[in-house]
Amino acid sequence: MKKAIVFGATGQLGCYSALALKQDGFDVIAIGRRSSDGGFFATQGIKFIGGFDISKAESFDMLPKEYFDAVVNMAGTMPAHADMNMMPYVQSIVVGTVNLCNWMRVNGSKRIIFNTTPSDVVDYWGSTEPIDDDAIRSFPKNGNDHAVYAICKRAATDILEHMRIAEGFEPCVFRHFMVYGWHPDAYYYLNGEKKMLPWRYMIRRCINGKGIDVYGDPTRLKELLYIKDFAAAVVRAANTHICGIFNLPGYKPYSLDEMVDGIMHAFASKDAQKKYCPEMPDTPQILLSGKKSAEILGWQPKWTWEAACEDMKQELLSNPIELMWGAIESEDTIH
Repeated sequence: MKKAIVFGATGQLGCYSALALKQDGFDVIAIGRRSSDGGFFATQGIKFIGGFDISKAESFDMLPKEYFDAVVNMAGTMPAHADMNMMPYVQSIVVGTVNLCNWMRVNGSKRIIFNTTPSDVVDYWGSTEPIDDDAIRSFPKNGNDHAVYAICKRAATDILEHMRIAEGFEPCVFRHFMVYGWHPDAYYYLNGEKKMLPWRYMIRRCINGKGIDVYGDPTRLKELLYIKDFAAAVVRAANTHICGIFNLPGYKPYSLDEMVDGIMHAFASKDAQKKYCPEMPDTPQILLSGKKSAEILGWQPKWTWEAACEDMKQELLSNPIELMWGAIESEDTIH
């Protein structure tokens, strides 16, 4: 049986990756910074090791000293859950990647799956053309909270490429925008200030019998990548030796209008209405090319936005990861 180890498994990307790998037949070990998963992974036949800090070399003493067919690293500080302090990004992403590579070198593991940010191709934003996977990488020059994050993700990706050349590692790096999926926590941080995710605010309004305000130009396009398509990409990469940076776009570019329609169809009462607010700011329109992922990696997204919204509704109702992530907030409860 193939073996996989998933770092950052108590987060959404890592958790769904671990579950998908297990379903695909891998023997999976889930690694998390949280000390407890509430017993969740045991219910899935997955071993959990908690209290792990990827930025500390001594944490790797907690792990089995054995070969893994696939190492999945979804650990690291994210702007959505942090402030403007640079050090957590450097320690968890850059130092963490070096620590992970050193551990892999000792146990002979070669295949590593990582993810980066579309902020590393920010120089191509604003175009109506989908951004190529191998576009020249940079970082935001506006001083916002994604700048150091993008710098560190870019550095970590370069370290993995160095390890491919120096040690025969096999890195597969995914670039993607927000990954959509149900989670009891509807909040994020912007420059250190706690806010509700806009799309979750739309869902909450629908659940509570209200309509949705559509800001700006409703024809602006968005990438809507569903969590189960992301996890499928991890499984695909774990079963190949293909290396490189691969964009993960959504099923298709959806207009803001289509995004709102999908949310309302799944969550809204029949009398809920859309209200257009053209005087409000436009949503950003940034598209990723999916050609390389399809033709070289052999991955294509399967979940339409409409199907994803219906699936999120079912996960809201069942809350399948409640043991680890907690109960649904009362404002999100469907009666």
